[in-house]
Amino acid sequence: MSNSYHLENRVAIVTGADSGIGQGIAVLFAKSGADVVVTYRSDEKGAQETRKQIEEAGRKALVLHCDVGDEKQVQELFDKTLEKFKRLDILVNNAGTMGNGKPFYEQTFEDWEKVIRTNLHGPFLCSKLAAQQFIKQIKAEGKQETEQRGTHPSGNIINISSVHEDSPGFPMYETAYGVSKGGLRNLTRAMSLELAEYGIRVNDVAPGLILTPMNQEAKDDPKKRKEKEALIPLRRSGVPKDIATMVTWLCSDDASYCTGQTFFVDGGWMLSRPEV
Repeated sequence: MSNSYHLENRVAIVTGADSGIGQGIAVLFAKSGADVVVTYRSDEKGAQETRKQIEEAGRKALVLHCDVGDEKQVQELFDKTLEKFKRLDILVNNAGTMGNGKPFYEQTFEDWEKVIRTNLHGPFLCSKLAAQQFIKQIKAEGKQETEQRGTHPSGNIINISSVHEDSPGFPMYETAYGVSKGGLRNLTRAMSLELAEYGIRVNDVAPGLILTPMNQEAKDDPKKRKEKEALIPLRRSGVPKDIATMVTWLCSDDASYCTGQTFFVDGGWMLSRPEV
């Protein structure tokens, strides 16, 4: 065990776990004792690398292609997950996409729909099926019996949002992206209220500048990265482990009283922004 958060005997789905934040979460979950389903849309090689790291940590992995905005593919994802692992304990809605950087009035409806479909419809579709499975397990097993087996009786849903949920359009024209993340924040709140009676927790993690393929310019250009880091009180970029650690904690019993919240992991970036 390489950390203090215990997820033994739990099964997690991490969407978009072929690289960056998703890969970091999936690998840390495995190191914490969970088996992990890895989804990807285009980077199968990256997904297989995630699988390799999960198995090196001594846990089981399942790699599946899935467009989270496609209801049929999401259903297949859950069917195959339950066929292999027989249960589900954690869902991390990480898969996401950026917009094209244009002002909203220059975007086509197709541009708009692509972002909303992945970033907002996807979490809804996945969370709906996860919640159904969590409730089924809770009713079938009961809290006492499940705890005796060493498996957490309820479930966890984590939505990976963005600082842009609070600051839409900054620092570039990304209207659809900001709207999708703002919607995801409110989806988190609504789901947490509806699922609280079952003990199912739903939380939102909002990363700031994290060095992943989504921020490739900051990774490749030290000058650009330094300019962006000058806006961050801690004066550094984040790395996938920063997000993975927060997500793993939220899925552990240590965070059992946390639900419906947004946790900013941004080096204090949003403290320097005007409130919206």
